[in-house]
Formats: sequence, C-alpha cells, structure tokens
Amino acid sequence: MCNAQTTFKNERLGFSIDQPNKWIVAEEGETVQNLEEHIKLDKATLKKLIDTHKGTYQVVTFFKYPINSRHGVIPTIKIVLKNNGTASFEDFKKSIERSFSGMKDIFPDFKFIEQPTVKYIDGKQCVFAMCDYTLTAHNGQEKVKIMVYAVPVNDSFYQITFMDSEKEDNSKLFEKIIESTDIQE
Repeated sequence: MCNAQTTFKNERLGFSIDQPNKWIVAEEGETVQNLEEHIKLDKATLKKLIDTHKGTYQVVTFFKYPINSRHGVIPTIKIVLKNNGTASFEDFKKSIERSFSGMKDIFPDFKFIEQPTVKYIDGKQCVFAMCDYTLTAHNGQEKVKIMVYAVPVNDSFYQITFMDSEKEDNSKLFEKIIESTDIQE
C-alpha cells in the first residue's frame, strides 16, 4: 500500500482501492447508506439501483482536505458505477470518447493531455484519458487536471476520476492508488 492507511472495500460490489493516508472519505447520504445496508446487490438489483440514481451510483469519494477548509480545487478521487449499454469494448471506448465531446462546450480551454486510450486495471481492459481545463470559482480561475479510468464490468462500468490542480500535483500518488484497485466480476 502506498501511503495508505486503509483499504476501502465494498464487498457487495466486489470493489476495493487504497485510501490515501490522511485523505477524507466523503459523507454518503442516508438513502444510499440505507440501500447498501438492506439490499443484496445482485446484478438485477445493482442495475435498478444505478437506474434509480440517474444511471450513476457513487461508490466512494476521497478528499485530500476537508471540503470547507479552503477555496479552490481540493484534490479528489471519485469512484462511481454507471450503466454500460454497449455491446463490445470498442463500442464502450467510443461511448467514453463521445462523453468527453461536451466538455469543450462547458470549458472552452478543455484539452486532452492524453487522448482516450486502452489500459488495464486489475487485469481488466479499460479506457484512460487525461485532460485539463480552467474552472472559474469565487476566488478566481484555477487550472484543473483530470485523470479518468473507465472500467467495464458486465452491464456496468466503474469510472475512477482523479482531480487536482496546477497548485498541487498528486499524479504519482494517483498512479500508485490505481495499482491497488481490485474489481471482482
């Protein structure tokens, strides 16, 4: 484990990842907690849960600092589970590429540092991309760097997003954290 104090595990999903040392787990809403405690997450139930959450189910989010402790971008690791309606990995990759196309409309300076490409996590084929863009916040503008891994598993996919800013570079930590990922099918 790289600078990790614990490993986050969701045994119902069959997912685990190291939590960086001193990073904070975001609070989950009572509804999601209640569902996790009372629903056995077989494939049909998991699909329904994702559908109920508008196609996205938050697995876990880590913040480097308390959310209200500073202005600007807080380095974040966010893992969500989404529906995957594609029939092949090639279709999945194209779908992920299309999902980035709207970013230019939202962030005019959006650019890829690394175009969507095929990588592997825990022996599973995935799509990786790295991009940056400028966010405008109350305290001015800040350049943000995003690393995204999209890992298809059965009828869904994990989207693992790492975010930091030009003020901090956590990319080496992010690379070590992604190596700790364990995804059961």
